[in-house]
Order: sequence, then structure tokens, then C-alpha cells
Amino acid sequence: MIRKNQARSLAAGMLTLAAALILVIPAAWAEEAAPKFEEKYLLPPQEVQDLLTRDKHYDILNAMGPDGEHFLIPVNGEFSTLKLMTQRTLRLGMLELCPDVNREWRLSTFGTKSLKFFSLSQRKSWEAEIPEGTFVSDMTWSPDGKQLAFLAHLPQGTQVWTADVRDGRTRSLSQAWIMATLSIRRGFGRGAPAASQRLQWTQEGGILTLLVPLERGPEPQPPAVPDSPLIRRTRKQASPSSTYPFLLRTPHDKQLFRYYTTSQIALLMPGQEPRLIGEPGMFLSIALSPDGEYILAEKLVEPFSYITSYQSFGRELVVLDLSGRVLSTIRQTPLQEGRSPGGPNPTADLPRDVSWRPDGQGLSFLWREPRRKDEDKDSEDANREDRKDRLMFLTAPFDMENAKALVTSLKRFSQVSYSISGRYAFAIHSGRGEDCQTATDIVALDLTQSPPRKYILLPDVETEDPAKLPGDIITRASSNGVTYALTSSGERAVYLQGPGYKEDFKPRPFIDRVEIQSGTTQRIFEGMADRFERPLVPLDRDLKALVISRESRTEFPNSFLWKEGGSLTRLTDNKDPFPQLAACRREAFEFKRRDGLTIHSTIALPPDYQDGQRVPAVFWTYPREYTSFKDYARTATRSRNHNTFPRLSTRNASDIWLTQGYAVVVPDIPIIGKGDSANNNYIAHLVDSMYAATRKLDALGYVDVDRLGHGGHSYGAFATANILARTPFFKAGIAGDGAYNRTLTPMTFQRERRLIWEAQDVYLEMSPFFQADHIDTPLLMYHGAQDNNTGTFLIQSERLIQALTGLGKTAVLYIYPFESHGPRCIETYMDMWNRWLEWFDMYVKNGSKP
Repeated sequence: MIRKNQARSLAAGMLTLAAALILVIPAAWAEEAAPKFEEKYLLPPQEVQDLLTRDKHYDILNAMGPDGEHFLIPVNGEFSTLKLMTQRTLRLGMLELCPDVNREWRLSTFGTKSLKFFSLSQRKSWEAEIPEGTFVSDMTWSPDGKQLAFLAHLPQGTQVWTADVRDGRTRSLSQAWIMATLSIRRGFGRGAPAASQRLQWTQEGGILTLLVPLERGPEPQPPAVPDSPLIRRTRKQASPSSTYPFLLRTPHDKQLFRYYTTSQIALLMPGQEPRLIGEPGMFLSIALSPDGEYILAEKLVEPFSYITSYQSFGRELVVLDLSGRVLSTIRQTPLQEGRSPGGPNPTADLPRDVSWRPDGQGLSFLWREPRRKDEDKDSEDANREDRKDRLMFLTAPFDMENAKALVTSLKRFSQVSYSISGRYAFAIHSGRGEDCQTATDIVALDLTQSPPRKYILLPDVETEDPAKLPGDIITRASSNGVTYALTSSGERAVYLQGPGYKEDFKPRPFIDRVEIQSGTTQRIFEGMADRFERPLVPLDRDLKALVISRESRTEFPNSFLWKEGGSLTRLTDNKDPFPQLAACRREAFEFKRRDGLTIHSTIALPPDYQDGQRVPAVFWTYPREYTSFKDYARTATRSRNHNTFPRLSTRNASDIWLTQGYAVVVPDIPIIGKGDSANNNYIAHLVDSMYAATRKLDALGYVDVDRLGHGGHSYGAFATANILARTPFFKAGIAGDGAYNRTLTPMTFQRERRLIWEAQDVYLEMSPFFQADHIDTPLLMYHGAQDNNTGTFLIQSERLIQALTGLGKTAVLYIYPFESHGPRCIETYMDMWNRWLEWFDMYVKNGSKP
């Protein structure tokens, strides 16, 4: 039966916005047989509303200040709102920004909503004073750890604020407005906040940042009458490009992009007018040298492009002094409009991993030896293996002609870090060496000797088998983000932290102490076998104490003080916000596909499940490509963890289904083939995986295999449509933000590296659009009206619903205003869950037929 009296409109204040919800349904449906497609935002059952609106935040102590006493705890918001999403937004070259406040769209609509500080000695936390409704970002400790600078994204624009760590009091450092549209992308999540690319503390207590230029004038306006046609031309070389949705399209777009990304480097001091430094530019990042004398700045440069995103525009990396004078150009990265898979890399000969050394002596970078003068950069020999890699050192005034090669080697260097004194450089050293042997070593270079002496900390380390990974050098960072390797007292040892993957999917993260000159290894820490314990922050150079995170299948995550000898003291008091789901039965199981591959899966059962019941189930899937059975097994070891506490997802494979009487099944779908050929087997492996999974579920006895639904998002939506077109196992489907016609993504997609003209039959066979006449299972689609993901244009869903309508199938498409690739608005989530539950209750749980 159709769910009744559960679809209610949102509060009156949102009704005007609700009118924007777009529904596309087949007109041939008899009114009495169809769900109630009300053209307004709806609400799900109260139980689901409560789950969606409950605060999911928990404290994690992974961001320690320079004083070793205080920790920063960002509190991130789960959702945005339609009101926030209605802000005027420009989408230019894949950069989404809100022009009225000069900041990136993401910073205006969701993110960190508040900040907390935690005292290690007092064992308590307190909040910083953040204005209600203000998001913050770019949190940066002062060098002494007494203050925290951050960007406050206010209704009128963005400013630099500071917080007193001791009591949480905040103030605006300056009334100047920040240009917060353009920066190297930083992720959201529970990881320790990355160093800011826009805020740098000076030794005098000022802040270097990027301002809106004072004299930039009004926003460029488009011509009243076009003065040119739009022109698209081919290039001298093949330039295949991804299918981007929001590219620059017109000369006016170029003007807007330049206008809203050009910023002015400036020094802000309390009570003073901003001190401007140098000329405005389209700056991506600024980094102050440890001695406070120089700025390493990277900026975009013209020309722009109509066929690629701004992240592929040309760049310049320069060193400035504090007067703004350009002392040196370190790197000039050309515009990259696309290259054929396997073609020459235009950045291969440029300096890479450029950064300030922590000892304040200058710049460090890696740089391959130059080509021979008679060698064409595009020739087959341009990337020959006998060109040596070099660890470079450059001091003021940073003339690249004077850059010094500290070490040269046929092997390639990566992940370079330095001890804070500058004595040692640590690196991954991999490839074919002078001895003609191929190996990967972790090495230390003693830079006080000439030439630098190399110590092999770990020889011939395993790089493929996840259970044998040795870990990475533990690094710390200054308040301005200059990283350094953590060494023991006297710089006698360095530390490796590894994930501790296990084949039983119960990883045991570890820390090893490695003596630099002898390579002797001692295990300092290792997590327990029945819990997931991982190091968060070392509290001293000799690792006598750590802050760790601890959780299990039944124990909610908390942070603990670990001391040498194994003693633990709990520091946080996090509680499970969803205790009603804690009792849900969860099992991992395996099934075998007919090609012999053993595949991993999980199932979760409703909280009131009784033995012997067979309940309806929701599959939620996302296929992934592998080169072999072994490749899949190794990836499973990396990605599965049977000791973590189950988190509530609000969309993918959500426990919300459990509260409504459904089981949730999440099987892997490995698509396997050598080299670039995995998708040759896409349909066969997709169908065979679903067949084997349903047979195994039937044998387990938990699920009624005659009442199965299938869902997926993005590439999972693509899989869902394919599964409904090619298998009889499911009664209904949900597909969100998918791409269903691969002729609209002709120059590679997902992990498919061949162009459509090289694998036309594969592109066509994989496209469920061309199998729409076989989609007899009811399909609910949803799509963000402003989907910003490569390839998943809204037109993908619009054309599929057009086809299904023309063919007389049972389907519906919900287009959500303002949403991108994955919903953000709480109103959208409420409406989606109402309609998802109604759809599956009708066609899956209660077995109605269209």
C-alpha cells in the first residue's frame, strides 16, 4: 500500500522555494496507480526526520597547537539550506563562486560552523565565539599557539578573525575584505585541518593574506549586442579532454573569471591599515619563509581556455620579498588542455615538490636533469630512464641558475622531508638504480657531509601487498604549514607510521622507531586486534606519549592519552548519537562469482529483526575496476575494516532503511581486466556479481529475494540502470546524479582510458540509455540541477526519462534546484527520503506492479 499521511509540506516559510522542485513523470500513469507526485517539498516519517537532524559531531583530538597543550576541534555542519543555496553563483571554468561576497560557493553554503578548543592538562573544552550562521575556514595557529587565525565568512564578505585560545574570545583583525574565491582545494572531513594557503602568520603577530583589490572597479558587464560569434577550434596536437559541465564559454566569462579571482597580497596588523605587497594577481597560494623574509606564491596566468577547467590553466611559482619585488620565477607550468593517454607529460621537466626547508636556509625541490640540447621534448626519448633525478637546494636571492644539486640518482625521489635542524633529508627512493636493480627504499641523507651520505632505513620495501607496507615518515608542521620530519632527541632516530592492514580486515596501525645510521627498528605502538586504535598526535620527540583514537564495532570513537608501557586515559566523552541503531545485526559475508572470484559484502538487518524472518532488502552498489583477482583482494584489504564503529550515512547505503524494515546489502562489484580492458567485461561481471550475491543472500535466510530494491549514486546510478535493464532480480531502483549515455562522455570516463573511437562497442554496450526498452523495473531518478561532476550533466537524466516516457515505462525524475553532485540542502534530503520510501514501499516491500 502507498504510504499515507507521511508526506507533509515544509514550514510555510519554505513554500515559495518548494515551487522550484521539478518532477518529470510518464503522463500515461493512471492517477490511482501512481505515487502522489506533489510539486512541493515533502517530509519523511518523523523517525527519519529525527535521524536526519540529529547532531552527528563528535570530538577528535588530531589538531594540536604549537604549545603542545591545546587542540583545535572544528565542528562541521551536516547540511546546507535552500536559503543559503539561493545565493547568486557564477560557474566559470569549473570554479563556483558567490560574487556578492567574493568567495568560493562551498565556503558560502556549508562547512565548519563552529570551533572548539581542548586543554590537555585541564581535560576540558570550550567554544570560540563565532557569529551565528557564519562558516569559518583556513584555521591557522599563531607560532606560540596562543591565538588562532581563521577566515570568517560573514554575510557581507570574508574577513580575517583571530581567537584567543585560552577563553575562545574572537575579534576581527581588520575590516578589509578577503578574496576567498581561488585557492588550492582543501577537503572537508575528520582529518586534521590542512595548513591554510591564504593565511600566514608573521613573527610580529601580523597576518599575510589575499585581499579584494581596492581599485578593481565594477563587475564587467556583457555587451548589450554581441560583438563576436563563439569560436571553437581544434589544436595542432590531439587534445582529448574530460566532459566538464561549467567551462568558460564567452569572452565575458573570461573577464568575470579574471575579476573575481584577482587578489592582492597584503599584511594585516591589528589597528593598522593593510600594507599592500606587490601587484595583484590570480593567486592560488602564499607561503611565508621560516625566517619571515620571503613569500613563495603561486598564481594562475593567462591565456585561459574554453575546453578545460581552471585547474589546468597555466601557473607561475615565484619568490617575492616583503616589498613585493619578484626575486625569482621558480616554475612556469603551461596551460594543459588535454593530452592523449600515455602521451608526453608537459610538466615532467619542471621543478616539483617546491617548499621551504624547515631550517630556514632556503627552498627545496626535486628536478630532473635537463634534456640534451639536441633532444626534442616530445620525442620518444624525452622520458628516457637515464635522465637522473635531483634533490635541489636554493638560497636567497633564489636565482635558479644557482640552484645546487645535493644528490643525483637514476632512481626517483618522492615524499621528501627534512629534520627540523636541516641535517637530514628523508625520502622514498624508487626505480631502477645504477646497479640495474629495481627497488624502493626509504632513505636518509646526511646533508652535513659532502657529498651527503645516504643511509638506507628500510631496503626494498613492499609497495603492493598492503599487509607488508612499512608506513610513512611521521611529519609535523609549523603554524604556517612548513613540514618537517619528527626525529628523536639528538636526531638519532626517525619514526614510521603504518596502517597495519590485515587480511582478516582488522587493521592494527603501528609506529616504528628506526635508528637513522643503523636501520635498527623498534615497534613503539601497535593497535589491538579486537579494536581499531590509530595514532593521532605524538606529544613528544621520543614518543613517550601519544594521543590515539579508539573504537570498535560496539565502542563509539573517542580520543585517548597513550603512554609508554600501554596505559590509556580517556580524553573525550563522545556518545553514539544513534543508539537505536547500535543493536542492529551486521554481518560480513562472501560469495563466489562464476569466474571463481570470491567477493566481499556486508548486510545490516533492521533493529527489530527476529531470527527466521525474511525481510525486504536494499542493495547499494558502486562498481570498481581491477587488473586481476589479486588486485581486488589487495584493495579489499585496504578498504575494509571490521573493527570500526558503524557510522550513519544520510544517503549511500544508509541505516535509515533499517528503521523502515529493510535490510541493507553492500556488495562489491569488481570489474576485472588486464591493462585498460576491464570494461570489456563490465556487463558480464556486473550481472554475474548480482546473480551470485542474490543466491548467497537467499542461502543466508535473512532476506526475501523476491523483495529486493537496488540503488546507487553517480557511477552507482549508472550501474543501477544497467542492472535493472539486464537482470530480473530487483523490483525497483533508485539512481542519483548518473551518466547513462557514454557517447556524451566520449574521451574517457571513470577509469576507462580509451577514447570512444578506440572502444566504441564497449561505450555503447555499457550505456543503459541504449537498453531503455529493457528497463521494465520501476526507476526513481534524482539529479542536482547544478551537477558539477565531470560527465554527469543533468541532460543525462533528462534524456533517460524522456526515453522511458516514450517507451511507456514506469519512472520518475526529481530535479533538485541548486544542488550539485550530491545533495547538500536539508530540504532536499527530507524530500528525497519521503519519495524514496514511498517508491520502495510500493514496489519492493508491498510488491505493487506498475
